Amino acid sequence: MSGFSIRNPFLIIVVCLMIAIVGTVTLARMPVDLFPPINIPVVVVATFYSGMPPQQIETNITSPFERFFTLASGVDHIESRSLSGVSLIKIYFQSGTSADADVSAISNLAMADLRRLPPGTLPPVVLKFDASSLPVCLITLKGNGLNETELHDIGQYNIRNQIASVPGASVPQPFGGRYRQIMVYVDPLKLQAHQLSSMDVVRQINESNLILPAGDVKIGPFDYNLYSNSQAPTPGSINQMPLKTVGESSVLVGDVGQAVDAQAIQTNIVRVDGQASVYLPILKQGGDTNTIAVVDGIKEALRHMVDIPKQLITRVVFDQSIFVKTAIETLLHEGAIGLVLTGLMILLFLGSMRATVAVFLSIPLSVLAAFLAISAGGGTVNTMVLGGLALAFSRLIDNSVIVLENIFSHLERGESPEVAAENGGREVALAVLAATLTTAIVFFPVVFLYGVSRFLFTALALAVVLSLFASYFVAMTVVPLFCAKFIRKQQAGEEIHGSPGNSMGRVIAKFDQQFAGLLLKYDSSLAVAPSLISNLQGCS
Repeated sequence: MSGFSIRNPFLIIVVCLMIAIVGTVTLARMPVDLFPPINIPVVVVATFYSGMPPQQIETNITSPFERFFTLASGVDHIESRSLSGVSLIKIYFQSGTSADADVSAISNLAMADLRRLPPGTLPPVVLKFDASSLPVCLITLKGNGLNETELHDIGQYNIRNQIASVPGASVPQPFGGRYRQIMVYVDPLKLQAHQLSSMDVVRQINESNLILPAGDVKIGPFDYNLYSNSQAPTPGSINQMPLKTVGESSVLVGDVGQAVDAQAIQTNIVRVDGQASVYLPILKQGGDTNTIAVVDGIKEALRHMVDIPKQLITRVVFDQSIFVKTAIETLLHEGAIGLVLTGLMILLFLGSMRATVAVFLSIPLSVLAAFLAISAGGGTVNTMVLGGLALAFSRLIDNSVIVLENIFSHLERGESPEVAAENGGREVALAVLAATLTTAIVFFPVVFLYGVSRFLFTALALAVVLSLFASYFVAMTVVPLFCAKFIRKQQAGEEIHGSPGNSMGRVIAKFDQQFAGLLLKYDSSLAVAPSLISNLQGCS
């Protein structure tokens, strides 16, 4: 392989340039997430029937749905919960099935079984659930002088609409606050006195609060649309709606109760710094979305809010992208330390600045080649991949160091750089391959994992194995080519022993002298060791 690279230098250079350019562009465009894609399809079916007790929900909604969903193919198991007015069913599918196809199958089965449910049951909500459904950030809303109803309305109709346009972001309903609602509070004693029931009030208000189409009227050459809006403009208008007529007088809503501008029953409360608040969770749309881009887009949109009260304070209290950014910074930090220490080691032991540059090529080329392969397989930049690369950084340099050391040993024998590069690379090719395979085989047990751990640690193992094999090809092609073309024969002595005429050469010569003295002391200690051991055995 080293001889092929030396005879075809332009091919190797073009391949390296392609890896550097295409790999950099691919890495910049790859989705960034906290975890790798976890392909365990789960479909959630939520069905609502307001007021129905859990026992009836279980009997009339949950159980029929569970039996019907078993007709879907690839179902692993089903979990369900029956709450007051709500049926929640999770259908877990076998790994490897298409999540979109699973959602379509469950949706079709749910709608087919809808006619068997109790009358008044709302159509079921069918959603796909995966690891990317977790919030990537949380936005809190608070402000002095704003009550919970106003905060909820601002989050629902102002903030939510303006940040929903951020690419890749999905903004659900806000949590906390009070949902504004016109409530009619009736007095049971007054209802009984007028021989009315609560359902009579509900029915009459619904029939009196309508928008009815009135058609159009043509007058001369003009055609006018007519609108008949009989909706109540204020709560006071609801109080004037008649419920029934007795003789010549009518019983109004205000006679049995009162309509007020209030709120629905509050089911959750949010407190920020002891103040009643509202928070908005931000989700990602699918697993191919960049977490950092979504969070940065949300923060940018919050800085340019319009049509909101001046006293409103918006703040991102949870940011998942911090973990990803920290992992990236740690990887760059460890890579920089590895490059510096390795370069220093090569510079001291081999005394070659050019050899140091050759090793510096191994890490970026290997990492970019690994990211190219991961991107081709539909992977993402996540903490597991970055952790795998951090583990492999020390090994990425070893292959190049072995080849470099053997090439320089041939240079010390007086061979030309071209011959030394070819012979040195060829002699250690099998040894370097064996060392690479020995490290890569450690991650073979990952294939026996299952469930969530399989997807997590497979991404880590792939990052290590791909980068290791990329470093092997770099060490067997780029490093010999670099030594053959950039180390001249007349400079070989200086490359090996350093030039005594400069400060670097003197430092290297001093290091060689000290290192040689250390080796002599080590050899002398080894010579004394057998007699020392025999004396200790005699004493015992």
